[in-house]
Amino acid sequence: MLEKELRTADIYRIAEQFRCAIVRAKRNGEFNFGDRMHNFPGGCCDDACDLLAYYLQCEYGIASCQGNGIYRDEDADNTTNHAWLIIEDIIIVDITGSQFKYCAGFIEDIYVGDETAFYKKLDRKQTYANYDITQNERLWKDYQIIKKYLS
Repeated sequence: MLEKELRTADIYRIAEQFRCAIVRAKRNGEFNFGDRMHNFPGGCCDDACDLLAYYLQCEYGIASCQGNGIYRDEDADNTTNHAWLIIEDIIIVDITGSQFKYCAGFIEDIYVGDETAFYKKLDRKQTYANYDITQNERLWKDYQIIKKYLS
């Protein structure tokens, strides 16, 4: 158990650094207006997952897959798709969950840990392989921008 806790803390630190790099790049106007990352964390959870997954794999040898599901906000009669990373089938890594802060109880901008009630509540959950960002010019450019802001 201690090993998992240490790994979770390490993954959290990496995810936090990656998210901070995205936020700094966004604040500095690095992402084009038409780029989905321009609106981070809203509306770009799948891109953010693919970018972080590539970073985790290339820099740390940490493999992941992407979880995907539909969030239904009964109060607002609204549905939206959401994506997050899954490591070793048990550790959830979510750097865009804060867009659900007020309706789903996210306290921090980053979540790393076991499946919570929020993820259990999602409809039509599926797991996918992460997209190879080297095959997409826009995502590859986004990755290069983010890498500039990583310390």
